[in-house]
Amino acid sequence: MRLWRKIEPNSYIRRLTLLKKLFWLYFFLLIFEGALRKWVAPQLSAPLLIIRDPVGMWIIWQAYRTHRWPHRWTLPLTALTVLIVSLFVVQIIAGGNPLLVGLFGLRSYLLPFPVMFVMGENLDQEDLRRMGICTLWFLILNTPIAVAQYLAPGNAFLNKGAYEGAGQIGYIGEHMRSSGTFSFAVGLVFLAGLAAAFLIYGMVNENLAKKRLLWASIFALLLLTPTTGARSLLAQFAAILGSVAIGAMMGISQFTKVLKIIIPIAAMGLLVSFVPVFSQAMSSMVERITGATLAEGGTVQASVYDRTLAPMVNTVGNAVSSSNWIGIGLGRGSVAVQMFLNGTNEMVAGEAEIEHEVGEMGLPAAVAFELFKLAVLIALLGGALARAREGEPLALLLFPLVVSFSLFGLFEQPTVQGFIVITSAFCIAAGKMQPQTVVQRVPLAYQRLQMMQQRRVQRGPAPNL
Repeated sequence: MRLWRKIEPNSYIRRLTLLKKLFWLYFFLLIFEGALRKWVAPQLSAPLLIIRDPVGMWIIWQAYRTHRWPHRWTLPLTALTVLIVSLFVVQIIAGGNPLLVGLFGLRSYLLPFPVMFVMGENLDQEDLRRMGICTLWFLILNTPIAVAQYLAPGNAFLNKGAYEGAGQIGYIGEHMRSSGTFSFAVGLVFLAGLAAAFLIYGMVNENLAKKRLLWASIFALLLLTPTTGARSLLAQFAAILGSVAIGAMMGISQFTKVLKIIIPIAAMGLLVSFVPVFSQAMSSMVERITGATLAEGGTVQASVYDRTLAPMVNTVGNAVSSSNWIGIGLGRGSVAVQMFLNGTNEMVAGEAEIEHEVGEMGLPAAVAFELFKLAVLIALLGGALARAREGEPLALLLFPLVVSFSLFGLFEQPTVQGFIVITSAFCIAAGKMQPQTVVQRVPLAYQRLQMMQQRRVQRGPAPNL
């Protein structure tokens, strides 16, 4: 008996070019890199931290070599390269930043953009569909792991950290925040947000995946969410639903599709509520959100301000008052670099992305970098809105995730950087998707009438007797 399925000569796998195989390798390494670092080869945790970087550089070289380079992004990439490389040289000469540390910073701020542009411009509709299906399967795979991590004690094997002796982030009581196959909880949060976008798209587009996979994914997403304890994940869901509302306002046909989303989610929500661990995890999540909101001002508005605008305002003010013009050095604020230099995991440049950028780059270069990201987001938004008007809402569903990941995620954190690359590439690819052709079904009686008329025409007029 054959234990594996024979690969057909004209199958999708056979037709993959080397460049697209590298895309898939990058995607799979993003999902399982944390598992390798925590459970399989913890002694190689440091090298595995940048395991995707050689793949990213290979993607860039292969795209250039095979004339698959995204030419419409050449000018912005050139401007970014001049900015980051110039700052790298100035910081080494004038600021005394170590060469290896500066190279790590170059890897963090420069490498992701050409990789995401190459990937986004070369993924076609079938590639995107299959990667969306894999995202849903990755979500289902991570759900039982996440539940087990939530129930396991902090010193359990499942809750090991990516470094020797490290653990996961504490939750409520003796529970830990689930991380799934990722190094830390942030990877699972980003995966859940990405899966939610594909889930909603699959509910309004029957060509994405089979219904049973979508229903299983809804169940998994609802069960997994409270085990993460992440308010940012709820914010991602709210932003995606906001995109659904925008898409619904772009045409009457979109309104009926919204019902296809609400009804399955409500049904699976009722079903998952009977799972005991769900109720327990929901209680933990409510308790954590309440406590965190009180600590940040007592209201949702104050909490949102404290996590979004406050770091920006405070950072700019501090940078001006301290005359921070060239920063402490690219890569200097990374936890991995601090572990290498000082043996501590202190974040000397701050936890928020804008604070981190200003601390490492200095105020002028950080502002220029933020303007570059803003220009990219505007370009992606234009393509997303254009496709949504044509009935293809996937890019619009992915866009709020791109905004959240790229503006508030730390580029120097490998998992965050990987999701910035993958999600942005998916959004670029979805922005090129062709609108679906609507096939109108003709009643059978009318088809027979048309066939009879065609036969009469073929026979010609009846002869005169």
